Amino acid sequence: MKKPLVACLAFGITVGLVATWIVLTQPAHERVPMARVEVVDAAPKSWRDRVIDPTSKMTPAELADYEMNNLRDAGERRELIEWAASQPWADHKTPVLRKAMIADASEDVQLLALDKSVGLAAKSGAAALAEVIRAGIGAGNPRVVQQSLREARKHPLPELVPDLIEVADSKAAYRFLAVDALAFTDDDRARAKVIEVASREDGEKSERIRAIALLSKVKDERALQLLGQLAGSLDEEIRKVALEALAARSQ
Repeated sequence: MKKPLVACLAFGITVGLVATWIVLTQPAHERVPMARVEVVDAAPKSWRDRVIDPTSKMTPAELADYEMNNLRDAGERRELIEWAASQPWADHKTPVLRKAMIADASEDVQLLALDKSVGLAAKSGAAALAEVIRAGIGAGNPRVVQQSLREARKHPLPELVPDLIEVADSKAAYRFLAVDALAFTDDDRARAKVIEVASREDGEKSERIRAIALLSKVKDERALQLLGQLAGSLDEEIRKVALEALAARSQ
């Protein structure tokens, strides 16, 4: 019983020695590493790759919002806003746009988000436009508020009249932008506010002068009557602006 075991051991040792001799005598360039594992690192994903990841359980809109929160560079956040606004899933309520418009640390990013939101809202109608512009008017950044008031002038909506009147009655330096927007809005409340500002004798004269000029746009009999009265004013500047507004109305 011992002889077969000894023979097997001897055979195994012999085979091992032969294999070792073959490996050691092989030229270096032909040797094959016996335990070498090559690891290739995958290229890091960009925020765009992560947003369009088909394996994610989150929607692209949710992923875009998540990625936006992790971007520290304002330029990258601008890129994300531009890209997100062009996607088929984007609309004026998309969280990444709304949040950026109201609270981004960069003023430029906020203004871009407002612009893109207004563009998307315009495709959905007046209610959507009013929603976006109202949100912008309520923002804390003065430049965002001012641009929102300019948008209200470009898109005169009766739904925004209460918001515009509130700004017009405030002490904000940009309050006249609200009066300007009201002059172009087809609404009795809007017309009444412009006429009121144009009638004030105890307010800032520069604002009153501009409101008088805006009466040329206000399609209201009360505006016409006020201009007739002001055309006879003893104040040369007021008289001149009133006459110019009357002439503009007749064209």
